[in-house]
Amino acid sequence: MRRFSSLLALFIAASTFSYAAQPEIQALGPDLKPLPAASATFETGDFKLENAIEIALRDNRTIHNAALAVEKADGQVRQARSIAGMKLGANLTQTRLDEITSANFGGQNVALSKLDNQKIWLELSQPLFLGQKDRAAIRSSRFGRDIAGSAYTLTRQQMILAASIGYYSWLYAREVEDVGRMNLELAQAHYDLVKKRFGAEQASKYELLRAEVRLVQTQSAFLKDQNDAQLARLELLKMLALPLETALDTSCRLEAEILKPDLESDLAQAEQLREDLKIKRDEKRLANQAVVAARGEKQPTVAIFGQFGSEDPSSKSGFGSLERKSYWLAGVSVNLPVLDAGFSSGRVLEAKSGLKQSETGYADSVEQAQLEIRKAILSLNTSEQIVNAQKENVKQAEETMRLAKVRYENGMFTQVDLFDAETAWSNARLMYIQSVFLHHQARLSYLLATGRLGRELIADSSSERKSR
Repeated sequence: MRRFSSLLALFIAASTFSYAAQPEIQALGPDLKPLPAASATFETGDFKLENAIEIALRDNRTIHNAALAVEKADGQVRQARSIAGMKLGANLTQTRLDEITSANFGGQNVALSKLDNQKIWLELSQPLFLGQKDRAAIRSSRFGRDIAGSAYTLTRQQMILAASIGYYSWLYAREVEDVGRMNLELAQAHYDLVKKRFGAEQASKYELLRAEVRLVQTQSAFLKDQNDAQLARLELLKMLALPLETALDTSCRLEAEILKPDLESDLAQAEQLREDLKIKRDEKRLANQAVVAARGEKQPTVAIFGQFGSEDPSSKSGFGSLERKSYWLAGVSVNLPVLDAGFSSGRVLEAKSGLKQSETGYADSVEQAQLEIRKAILSLNTSEQIVNAQKENVKQAEETMRLAKVRYENGMFTQVDLFDAETAWSNARLMYIQSVFLHHQARLSYLLATGRLGRELIADSSSERKSR
C-alpha cells in the first residue's frame, strides 16, 4: 500500500504542467456582476461534467478579460491601417486683436482700433510612401491580435481543465464515501452475526468485542469519508461560483476513459494545436516586423497635401480692402533622413537582437512541449496499465472475501482471517478508485499537452459568441 501511494504521488507530479495554471472561475452577467443562483440552467439532481464545463466557460472575469484583449487588439489593427490612409480635417480659427492702432494690408499700414480675423479651411493629406513602417505596423498589429486570440483560447482550455479536475475530485470523494459505506455495512453485518452467534454460545466474548471495536472504527472512518465528500462538493461549487448551499447530486460514476496516443502524430500536430506555441511563433513574427520597421527609419517618406478655405480679412486683399476671399494650396512633402547620430542603426541592432531572442525562445518552447508530450504519454500509458491491474485486483479481492465469509460461517476461518479478507477488498477498491482518478488527471494533462483539450467545446462556444 505504501509503494502504491508513492507511485500515485509520482503520477500527480508527472501530470502537472507549468503553463496550465488553474485560474479562478467567477460567473458574471453582462453588467460584470455575479450571476444569481436562479440563472443556473443545469439539473442539480444529476450534475454532469458537461454542466461544470458549461458553467466554467460562461462569462467570468478571466475569460471576459481575455475576450476584451482580443477586441483591444482588433482596435489596434484598425489604428495601424489608418497610418497610410487618407486624412481629411475641417478647421476654424477666430481671432480678435484688441487695441491695435495699425495693421499691414498689402504692404500698407492701415489705422485700426480693432481687428477680427476668421479662417476656415479643409485640409487633406495622403501618405504615398512611409519606408515600410506602415506595412510593418499593420502586420505587427495583426500578429498581436493572433496572440490575443491564442491567449483567449488557452484561457478557456485552462477553465475546462480546472472544471474537469474539480468535478473528478468530487466524484472521487463520492466513490471513497461509497467504499466507506460498504465497509460500514460489512462491519455492521459481521457484528450482528457475531452477536447472534454469541447469544447462541457459538462465539466468544472476545470475538464480540473485536467486532464491536471494528464497527466503531468503521463508523468513524465513514464519517470522515462523508465529510471529505462534502468538502469536495463545496470546493467544486466555490470554483464554479455557485451558491455553497446548492445540493449537487449525480448518477455519474468515476470510470476510466481509455485513449490511444500516437507519439509521432502528437509531436507533429503540437506546433499547430498548442496555443502557447502559437503565441511564441507570433512573437517571433512580431520581432521580425520590428526589424522591418527599424530599417524603415532610414528610408524616405513621401506625402501629398492640400488645403481649401476662406479667410476674412484675406491676406490677399489689396490696400484698404478687408473682404473675405477663398484660397487653395497643394504640395508634396519629402523627408529624407541624412544623419541621425546613429539612432536608426541602434534601433536596427536592438530589433535584430530581439528577433534572435524570440527565435531562441520559440525553439526552447518547442523542445519543452515535446518533452511534456512524451511525459504525458508515459504517464497515460502507465496509468492505464495500473487501472487494468487494479481492476483485476478488485475481482480477486471480491472472490477472496466471498470465500472467506463462507469459510468463516462454516467455522473453517477465524475472525482475523475474515477481517483480513474484507480489509484487502476495501484497500483494493480504494486503490482502483485512486488509479482511475489519476488516469483522468493523466488523460487531461495529455490532452492539454497536445493542445487537444476541449477543442470541440471551444469551437462551439466561439461560433455561438460570434453569432450574438
